[in-house]
Amino acid sequence: ASEISMIVVYGKPVGTLNATIFQNTDWNSCLSLCYYSTPCLLAWQHGATCFNFNYTATGPVTKLENGSVVAFKVDNPGDQCPSGTNPPTFNNKNATGSLYVTDLTAANKATWVYYTIYLAGNTWNFTYTYNTSCPIEFVSVIHADGSIVCFKQWTSNDPTGFSYDRSVQLCTDINATLAGISYPVELTYIKNTLQTIRNDLKINNTYVRIDGKRTSGCQSDPTRAACKTVNGFKFSDPTVKSLAQYDWITDSGAQEKANDNCIVLVVNGTNPVKADVRSCDIDSPLQPLIVICKKAAWIG
Repeated sequence: ASEISMIVVYGKPVGTLNATIFQNTDWNSCLSLCYYSTPCLLAWQHGATCFNFNYTATGPVTKLENGSVVAFKVDNPGDQCPSGTNPPTFNNKNATGSLYVTDLTAANKATWVYYTIYLAGNTWNFTYTYNTSCPIEFVSVIHADGSIVCFKQWTSNDPTGFSYDRSVQLCTDINATLAGISYPVELTYIKNTLQTIRNDLKINNTYVRIDGKRTSGCQSDPTRAACKTVNGFKFSDPTVKSLAQYDWITDSGAQEKANDNCIVLVVNGTNPVKADVRSCDIDSPLQPLIVICKKAAWIG
């Protein structure tokens, strides 16, 4: 297993633009600040001023023979301090590292950053590759256990809404499924998203297509006890194990009309968002103008 190490060598950053600066800091504290800051790759001390360089701000570093020192954060595959010439690129072999960076204010809340440090002449340079938890246009939601899922919603400008089958296809086309609601944080995210759509797009009376279609065996008798459980519906979202996160207008056995067999969320005026079971087609009292898709993280 790899350990993170701070490798201290003679050197000086070519520039300090965008570095994080700490005044009146000694060198050991400067090292610790970088070591315990997930995005930090490089530390440098100038007088009583500490410079920490995050992966977004780290530029070339000039190799020196004495005087100024820098510290590189790298992966150390062994349990002992490495040795060789030209550290951290010991014996002129590239050094590597990885960072798991989270930003709860961003749409994509988690990214793996993989970096390489290589020596060219008397200059260390950095290259990077990134693996984001969710693709562009998706929003990542982090569960309490640290696992992540990705959400994307579609809205219709057409007064005719999305059928269940059309909604399934929209999600399938982006390697996702219709969204089930498996965790409290997912329900919170969906409600907040729908509130934003209410405010921005003025869509105040609609159904929202999410996952869940009543099984054929329960369509004729939806109020039977077993049919009101998660087993009474077919879910394409594999994370749905119960209906605990569904706040129903009545209950999961609702069926006003014989073809009311698909779970929807109801956005109606300023009323709280609640779940219902409505038509899988587009012949319900409200048109389904919003579709919410969901997929596992880290799969592109």
